Amino acid sequence: MKKKLSLFFVVHTFLWFQNVQSQDFSISKDSVTEILTQSFFESTHNEYEAALKLQNFALEWGKKKANDSIIGEAYDCIGSTFYMMENYDKAELNYKKSKEFLQKANYTSYMVYHYNNMASLYYQLEKFEECKQQFLLSRKIALEIESTVHALGPTYNIALLYYREKKYDEAFPLFQEAITYYQSNAGQQPNILEECYNNIAAIYKERKQYEKALKTLTIVDSLGKSRNNYSELIKAERLKYKIYQIKNDYKLSDKSLTKQIEYLELFSKENAIKLQKKTKLEQQLMDQEKTITLTKQINKAQTNTIVRTKLFSIILFILFITTSIISYLLSRSNQKRKKLNKKLIKKNSQLIKVKKKTEYASKLKTNFFSTISHELRTPLYAVTGITDILIEENPKTEQKHYLKTLKSSGEYLLALINNVLQINKFDSDEIEINTISFNLKILVGNIKNSLKYLKKENNNVIDIDIKDNVPLLLKGDSLKLNQIIINLLSNALKFTHNGNVILSIRLKEKIGNKVKLKFSVKDNGIGISKKLQHRIFDDFYQESILLERNYEGTGLGLAIVKRLLKAMGSDINVKSNRGEGSNFYFDLVLEEASERYRTNSNVSTHVDLSSKHILVVDDNSVNQMITKRILENKKAKVTVADSGIKAIKYAEDNLYDVILMDIHMPKMNGYTATQNIRRFNSTIPIIALTAIKLDENKEKIYTSGMNGIIVKPFRLENFLTEIQKAISL
Repeated sequence: MKKKLSLFFVVHTFLWFQNVQSQDFSISKDSVTEILTQSFFESTHNEYEAALKLQNFALEWGKKKANDSIIGEAYDCIGSTFYMMENYDKAELNYKKSKEFLQKANYTSYMVYHYNNMASLYYQLEKFEECKQQFLLSRKIALEIESTVHALGPTYNIALLYYREKKYDEAFPLFQEAITYYQSNAGQQPNILEECYNNIAAIYKERKQYEKALKTLTIVDSLGKSRNNYSELIKAERLKYKIYQIKNDYKLSDKSLTKQIEYLELFSKENAIKLQKKTKLEQQLMDQEKTITLTKQINKAQTNTIVRTKLFSIILFILFITTSIISYLLSRSNQKRKKLNKKLIKKNSQLIKVKKKTEYASKLKTNFFSTISHELRTPLYAVTGITDILIEENPKTEQKHYLKTLKSSGEYLLALINNVLQINKFDSDEIEINTISFNLKILVGNIKNSLKYLKKENNNVIDIDIKDNVPLLLKGDSLKLNQIIINLLSNALKFTHNGNVILSIRLKEKIGNKVKLKFSVKDNGIGISKKLQHRIFDDFYQESILLERNYEGTGLGLAIVKRLLKAMGSDINVKSNRGEGSNFYFDLVLEEASERYRTNSNVSTHVDLSSKHILVVDDNSVNQMITKRILENKKAKVTVADSGIKAIKYAEDNLYDVILMDIHMPKMNGYTATQNIRRFNSTIPIIALTAIKLDENKEKIYTSGMNGIIVKPFRLENFLTEIQKAISL
């Protein structure tokens, strides 16, 4: 809230109410001055209606007597009353009228108050430069006439401006000077003394002179209580609270807080009465203005009544005829509209019910996919993990083929789960693009290696054709590009037997560091009939459904490709004929990387973790066994904790090189366990080893204090790389 600057007026001691009520303009100028003085006290006590009556009487007296000084003073007092009522437009209008008559009368001493009041108004209107100029003019005149009464207002308000600008050294002596003026003219300016002492105490606090601040605030207590000045008492208690908090004296700070609440209740009651009176007066003024306007209109209407009577009659007749016709037409129209509205209401009710059911079903689906993600990944981790362990432990030659087939099947099942979850993610509008640097050649090479078992299954050959002018170091969403290419190649390999699948990448256009690349995946497989090509990008659709399921798959691959490309600003196209193979192609705009991109394309599983002590936190005994065995095969020392509570105790009693933390555990989850560990150990690497849905939990994982994430089930080489990376930090 804006801090109101104080208004200052000339103070006198007598009032002539009877003269005002009887509109007796025969009274003396001194009596009128006393009436204006009384109006000041009325307005400062929220009696705005009484104040305005007195001020308007003084204004009319000045006009009848042609007394410019009284007219100027009356306009200034009226402006001040409207200022207190926060009607700043009317305040400014009356102030400007006041200045005109005060200057005309050469009323120098009163100009001090006028400039001070104008400054207060400009402060409320946030015209701070004009505000400062008005205060300086006011103070200059006050010092010239050597009047402490006149100097009090501008001195205090200039101090407030310095205080607002945090120029405490300039503000402090001015506040003290204002206090001396006030003491020599006691009773003239309500609240000013408490405000000065409050501001001086605040400056003491900023200077860290807390005892002086508290001593000064006791003066505010005494003055404020004697005047019922609750606003300044609240400020004083708030300042005390802050000082006691700094001094760690919480008993006294609580006491100050209690007093604040007590004074605030009293202040609210006082403000409610003030607001009620203000609203009543504003309504009366509004009614008066309306009455004056209405009277003028009636007089004008009466003057022209005879001339306009005939015209009015003609217009009335025309209106009657027109209204009758319109009423008839509206009646018919309303009958039709009522029937239509009934139908619309019924239809809307049905649509709302359908909408609610659809939203509920969507929520159920989202929750189902989130739960099923964790439930499917956990047993799948057992399958792939145990397979990796057996492959690493030198199986018999005749067993290697079966184990690799088992691993390939596990990876295929994982890809299937990811595709299903990806479709749900798209339906929830959660897709976002993450730009990173990557090596295109390495990306494509890794994809080719991951598909070697699918390639052998149908005895196919994969050829990679990257044109020489294609930049290899790029920036873009490599994960989504990886998923697009894998789905297209998998689709081609699935529907091709004893054939060739070609991934071709060529440069179409280059503008600055932006490149447009054309990707195409061509095969010589069974092809797609023309009439069904528009349907192959639908969810769960396969042309092979018509061929009695000769080809396995979910029918999600191409649907995911289309949605991913749409999110990346592109689209998928296809050229194919039945029995002649297919060619899927798309254009993609990527950015050429400005820095050298370093990566290791040959991640090895031959990792030595000897001398490393690793804590595995997981409530699932199968997961514990798999993770422990993998790490022990790399010569690591492994400790297992089956709950977050035990993990905290182990981490407090022992030194570990890294902690692998599950997320979903009974009694205490991985987030809470990590937060507790971070309270006494901020350096140990903690990696989330989890099967939860990553998109909606990634930020929470890092916020809890974890350093990395490994999603189960994982590729063994990726798992070991993450651990090595964490240990080397």
